[in-house]
Amino acid sequence: MAGRITESELAIPALRIAAGRTGGYISTTDLIVELTEWFEPDGEDAEILDGRADTKFSQKVRNLIPHRDGRKTIFTLGYAEYTGDGIKITDAGRLFLKSLPDQE
Repeated sequence: MAGRITESELAIPALRIAAGRTGGYISTTDLIVELTEWFEPDGEDAEILDGRADTKFSQKVRNLIPHRDGRKTIFTLGYAEYTGDGIKITDAGRLFLKSLPDQE
């Protein structure tokens, strides 16, 4: 994928992936794998972070977890719940996905 991938670009694919899982739940670890396959990050996004074992891209996926700074996210909008080790799509999240075009 060309260019840097933003956290906001991860939101809808994360919801779609969760929606396709049994019970609408996916662990953070599995979400990183799935989104890495979806986006195929390269360049700076594929670089390993200093002193860490994960890439800049995987950190962006981890950053999907609710922030407490008032930003609109899939969590603050009620589309997903953070379970402590992953995300679970809500009924509102499923309705939101149905309102979108099939290709995103």
